[in-house]
Amino acid sequence: MKHKTLKLSVLSIALTSLLTACGGGGGSDGGSTTPPFTSKTVAGQAVDFYLKNATVTLTDCLDDKNLPIVVNTNEKGEFTFDTTEKCQSSAMTVTGGIDIATGLNFTGTLKIQKTDLQNFSSAKVVVSPLTTLQVYAGSANIESLLTNLGLSAETLAKLKASNFNLAGFDPVKDASAKDMATIFVIQQLANQIEDSLQNISKSDGSPALDVSKATELAFGALVKQLSAGKLFTDGTTKLDATALQNLLDTVQTDATKAINDNTIVIDNTVLNQISHSVGTVADALNTVVTTGGNLTAEALQQKLQNNEGGIQDTLQAELLTPVYSDFKLANYDLTQIKGSATTPLAIGLSQLTSNLNISFKMKNATTSLHDTIKLAFALHGVRNTTQKDLNVTVNSIQASFDNTGNLEKAIIPAGAKITISSTINSLKNTTFSIDQDIKVNSSNGAISLQTLIDSNATLKNYYNQYYSELASGDAINVTAYVLPISYVIDADLKLATSQANFNGENFSAPSLTAYFKLN
Repeated sequence: MKHKTLKLSVLSIALTSLLTACGGGGGSDGGSTTPPFTSKTVAGQAVDFYLKNATVTLTDCLDDKNLPIVVNTNEKGEFTFDTTEKCQSSAMTVTGGIDIATGLNFTGTLKIQKTDLQNFSSAKVVVSPLTTLQVYAGSANIESLLTNLGLSAETLAKLKASNFNLAGFDPVKDASAKDMATIFVIQQLANQIEDSLQNISKSDGSPALDVSKATELAFGALVKQLSAGKLFTDGTTKLDATALQNLLDTVQTDATKAINDNTIVIDNTVLNQISHSVGTVADALNTVVTTGGNLTAEALQQKLQNNEGGIQDTLQAELLTPVYSDFKLANYDLTQIKGSATTPLAIGLSQLTSNLNISFKMKNATTSLHDTIKLAFALHGVRNTTQKDLNVTVNSIQASFDNTGNLEKAIIPAGAKITISSTINSLKNTTFSIDQDIKVNSSNGAISLQTLIDSNATLKNYYNQYYSELASGDAINVTAYVLPISYVIDADLKLATSQANFNGENFSAPSLTAYFKLN
């Protein structure tokens, strides 16, 4: 019995010890507990140079509407965010805002990879071109990329000591003027590539590439170039011409593959414009850096803000993306056209044909540019309750502009397709191809439908039959649908986007209408 009692006592002691270790028994906490969550205020900064009024999206944190949480930067590019139990780590994306050094709208995208915000050790989280490069670096060695970028030995040593914690590195505060200029130039290069790729339209008017893919292609090309070698000439912020061309060739190849549509060609003049603009910016910054003594990055930012030596003017002139502007339809400008819906413009019947033209020029061009334009004209005649329509679509016009943005040449190339539809019973809807190039620009820089009509027997026959149905007193509206493939129409023109659907040719495009009364 003594042995049995001893065994039971030992067993009892063992069980009691086990329960105590597991937090059970006795009514006492006895063991460790997880401390309650305490929210932390995270400070951040958005850097191109500093970006004011930018949007910072925490892509891994959702609000009560199941949407990513968004905060905005202040006048100094700063933002704050309070962590929660459900949002302690996140990637970030920065868009929009204004670069305080250049005064320009920021059209690019900045990113950082998913970061532990609750335990972030640096004073602030910085979203910059370097963190964006890191996001898209993939398997590439980040130290090698930054070395080939040409950052100073001092900056590289500082980053290496932090184990390349780029989200804790503010180049405006922590880098030299040359390093900051270099970082700024690669972001402008990325911006220009992104903007150009996002401008490309499919034949139906939809974007060929979305923002996310355009950013991926831009920084992907930067990673490939910096993995292979340098991008800048040694000791300067000047871009190496051969390296820049290789990078842009990569963009063209990768974007063409991503678009996967052999009817869309990325025109070389788009890439030439990027090369010229960013190259000029890089050279201008190099002059400021090399003649400014031992400049800090903050001092460089201040020089740009103050427009010392006209440097901000230079950057603004070069970094604005070319857009279509200064539209005229039927020889009338937009002010006259937009004010004529209720008070039609008086025009002689004999003048109608000579007024069938549209003209525009490019704003912000710095080199000669080419584009392919899809164009449709819709003529809508009204006499009392009778309506007579004639619609013409040309699926390809090759336009060339000089370095001031004026239209130099417009050609409908052989093989281009023309569609015609009409409500006149004697006219059948038809589609045909042009068998030889047709020059359709007039001396005043307009694209002339009259020239097209006169150059093609089929089209001329259709137009003459339509024209014979018109008479003095008729109201006639002329609508032009203009779909550029490589560039966009200036949003400040506030043109309506309309659907053109004529004999199977269906596309969405900016449009403008002129209202006439025939006399």
